[in-house]
This record gives sequence, structure tokens and C-alpha cells, in this order.
Amino acid sequence: MNGVLITLEGIDGSGKTTVANSLTRNLPRAHPKKRFLFTSEPTNGEAGKILRSHLVARNSMISEKISQAKRMEELCLFMADHADHLARIIMPGLDEGAIIISDRYADSTAAYQGVTLRGIVPKPLNWIREVYASWNVVPRLTLFFSIKPENAILRLRSRENMEKFERLDFLKEVDQNFRKIIAMEPNRFVIVDSEMETDLVAKKALEAILEVI
Repeated sequence: MNGVLITLEGIDGSGKTTVANSLTRNLPRAHPKKRFLFTSEPTNGEAGKILRSHLVARNSMISEKISQAKRMEELCLFMADHADHLARIIMPGLDEGAIIISDRYADSTAAYQGVTLRGIVPKPLNWIREVYASWNVVPRLTLFFSIKPENAILRLRSRENMEKFERLDFLKEVDQNFRKIIAMEPNRFVIVDSEMETDLVAKKALEAILEVI
């Protein structure tokens, strides 16, 4: 594979999607001769569409009240969408030499579902990562947008349709999972303080990416 895979991660409300939109404009300007491919998870594929509708909070149920089977179904949807993402976008793009920027990737599934599957499988964060290990494509660089969960929640309150994951206690545990992943693979991650002004966050992200491409 001749391309480069870069992923953007962080809890909901971290501002990474805003940065992704900025990168969509600024990376091609910085390197007009390179081919950039911008993508995200969940994807717009069939599995991703099902997953997105599944995640929208249409009632007040919290994760712990959902059956174990439903929680496993959710993980399987994430994995099916990720497999489709790899086969349809990531691997072909890398083979063609593209620089791929993905807003969320496998780390998000491990961090979020690592909380959701607690009590169903032992050490769910590690278990999910082991399931992915043999078939996943590991990013060259992952930017983690760091924000206090309390501040992320303040940003999220303006949304009309909040997902079931967007609750303070849940986000605190997800944030802890992300930081465990970073501790496991410190050389892959660059931590960006996303509590700075938006323009400065985008600038830091752009600089980190330019260093590896």
C-alpha cells in the first residue's frame, strides 16, 4: 500500500468533525499535487446507514437497560460497517497512493463499545481490539482531540437529536478508554487540545498531518 491513513478521534463534542471540515479545505491547498480522500465512520454504506439510524436516541433508554443481545448487535453493526469501509474505500485508496483522512475509525468502536459491552465480555476494550487486530488497517497517525467530558457535554446540548452515547457518565468512561489506547500505542497518537480556539485547533491538526505526509 502506497498511501497514508490518518484518523481523527475523540469523544463526542471534541470538535474533531469541525477540524475534519477544515482539513478538507486546507490540505489540498497545502499539497495540490497529492490525492486526498476524506471519509468517516459510520460510513454512508448500507451497514453505516443502519448503524446511524440505530444510534439516534428516539427514547430515553440508557445503555445499561438495553439487552446483552442488542449490545452485541450494535458492535456487529460497527464491525460490519468498518469492514465495508476497509474493502470499499480504505484499502483501494491506499493502493492508489491516496492520503486518507477518516473522521472516526476502529479506535472509536473500541472506546465506545468497550463501555457498552461491560459485563458481557471480559476486558471489553482489549477484547474488541483483539477481534480487529488480524484484519484492520492500522493508521500511520491518529489525532486525538482532547477535551474534558464536562465541556464536551456543554457543546452537545445544542444538538436536536442526541445519540444515546452523549451522556456525561458515559463520555467520561469513553474518554478513559481512548487514553488507555493511547498508552498502548503512544507513537501513533498526537494529542490536540481541542479546548483551544477552533482556528488554533485546526492549525495544530494541519501541522501534525503535514509532518507525516
